[in-house]
Amino acid sequence: MSSRLVAIRSAAPQVVGVTALTSGASLAVAIIQHWPLWGLGFAAVMPWIPLFVAETAWMYRHYRYLALFYVLAVTQTGHLFEHVAQVTQIHVFHLAGASARGIFGTLDLEWVHFIWNSWVLLAVLLLLPRFRINPWLWATLGLSVWHEIEHLVVFFVYLTTGKSGTPGLLARGGLIGGGLPIPRPDLHFFYNLVETVPLVIGLVWQLHRAYDEQRLEEFVHPSQVTTP
Repeated sequence: MSSRLVAIRSAAPQVVGVTALTSGASLAVAIIQHWPLWGLGFAAVMPWIPLFVAETAWMYRHYRYLALFYVLAVTQTGHLFEHVAQVTQIHVFHLAGASARGIFGTLDLEWVHFIWNSWVLLAVLLLLPRFRINPWLWATLGLSVWHEIEHLVVFFVYLTTGKSGTPGLLARGGLIGGGLPIPRPDLHFFYNLVETVPLVIGLVWQLHRAYDEQRLEEFVHPSQVTTP
């Protein structure tokens, strides 16, 4: 499995290592300087952006729509970590309110959540016609549709009443039977977890297929294949 993944990525291990060291050093400086939490997140993430952009461009040149799949999986995984941070603040550090809004708390807004989940659903819908036989992508579709419905309800309530943080359909106090006995942050952490896991597995599954198809093409038409 590891050899296949290495065969279809462009970044050298040394580049990844230097990027990781730079990220760690930036985070250390930010901690020493007593930056706010969002600043720590910014310092840790920014060194990875050039590598992410380069990887996306390389993948688009060689695998086209797999680049969108890659961007979706990476960004949704980052979004999941934001929810991990929030539930950690709530359940480990016993914070609440404005102190428990994740790393980038200023983005904890209803319209941001709605736009984000709309982006995930739209990207999945764009990918499915290209990767119809990917079972994990179909699973992601079902989960992302329900997640989008939840945020449609929450966003509608926000637009009509001005209230944010409402439970939606299934969180405690929700519209369906009063919801489940769990608060909204926990429920949406679960939503993002079960949405991200099949998405990432689906990307790996599709990368393996791309590798196998490339090897088959090289075997059948060796003179027509150029090395990426």
